[in-house]
Amino acid sequence: MNTSALSLTPRQRRAFGLLVGSEIKIAIRRPVGLFVAIGIPCALLVIFGSIPATTRPNQALGGISFFNLYVPTLMVFVLIAVGLAGLPQQLSTYRQQGVLRRMSTTPVPPSWLLAAQTTVSLILAVVGIGILVGAGAGAFGLALPHDLGGYLVSFVALVLTAAATIALGLVIAAVAKTPQIAQGLTAVAFYPLAFFSGLYVPIQEIHSQVVTDISKVLPTGVGFTALHAAFGGHGPGVEPLLVLAAWGVGATLLATRLFRWE
Repeated sequence: MNTSALSLTPRQRRAFGLLVGSEIKIAIRRPVGLFVAIGIPCALLVIFGSIPATTRPNQALGGISFFNLYVPTLMVFVLIAVGLAGLPQQLSTYRQQGVLRRMSTTPVPPSWLLAAQTTVSLILAVVGIGILVGAGAGAFGLALPHDLGGYLVSFVALVLTAAATIALGLVIAAVAKTPQIAQGLTAVAFYPLAFFSGLYVPIQEIHSQVVTDISKVLPTGVGFTALHAAFGGHGPGVEPLLVLAAWGVGATLLATRLFRWE
């Protein structure tokens, strides 16, 4: 059965929409993922946005405020959370419960479940990032990109970072036979990726060439760099976008090769 979006019949599209709706309901009933992906970043936004010292220009940071430096980090954190904290857990749970195996015997191909989970992750990312940008600009004076080019670069950087982090989540889901294994693998990947996005301390404040070099090849470090440049009115260049694209394509191919339905 060809499951590409262009070849789906109206009945298939309706069935896929129902599947996505069902996955959204499951996500709402398990609010831990929503809390990590949306609640924590929004809470950090309000905390730092409410501290006057963080919203004033800081010469040590090149004349920008800590708040304007930190919001791109929070945007990347949302993508890490939806890609790594939620996706592998749910798919590994389905594998343990035999849902993936049983779906292979029904008219609904199990690949639809992967597509539905990815769709839900993207919806959560859009909601989380939308709240951050809207609240940051409206309530705390977040400086947005200065022109259309900045917005386009920001959009491309977000899309590529989302593709990379979700693909990494699929790699974990591909090899984790149980939710416990998925949780352990997620922790191994989550905290280093969050660190190199600047979540704990701005990478600019860490005067280490090793840390700087690593941040240039990890998707979260590169994603932050591209977003920070775009928000500051500077083009990040082609290299960061190529690194993000390579992560997205490479991790997707690896997940496809490793994925097992049982």
